[in-house]
Amino acid sequence: MPRERISFTELFDSSKQHWPESTEGVSSIAPAIYRLHEHLSTLADGLFKEYSLQGAEFETLCALRNSPEPYRITPTELYRKLLVSSGGMTKILVRLEDKGLIERPANPEDARSRLVALTTKGKALIEEVTEHLLQQEAVLIEKAVQSDQLEQLLMQWLENLEDAHKA
Repeated sequence: MPRERISFTELFDSSKQHWPESTEGVSSIAPAIYRLHEHLSTLADGLFKEYSLQGAEFETLCALRNSPEPYRITPTELYRKLLVSSGGMTKILVRLEDKGLIERPANPEDARSRLVALTTKGKALIEEVTEHLLQQEAVLIEKAVQSDQLEQLLMQWLENLEDAHKA
């Protein structure tokens, strides 16, 4: 049974009242994004559970599906696309291979290594899960005020942060 949470507005108002120094001159943008992330994560985690996937497995399958056909890349390339440790990556790959969602063919360019390839079953699954996730997210986004403007502003902010990281 999911726990009931007070709304973000109630939480922020309570902080203003009972701990005013924590909110003085502070924007509510970052805390609101954290709470939105929580809502989106709950939605995604519920869907992943229906498909017997973990979040990291979903991300791995997405990274492979976003690669050029035949959806095959080196473990190093895969590792660079994801926010997991190399040890974590190995565990994810073992689970996905056990489920028949990926395979580990020999690397024709380097006999010492193996590639990571999306299987037909893995491709079908990631496309189905992603379609359902996007539909569910669209329902949440429909509730956003001026979602086009919000998207533009968030993408600009993210691009600025990522560009600053590169410098």
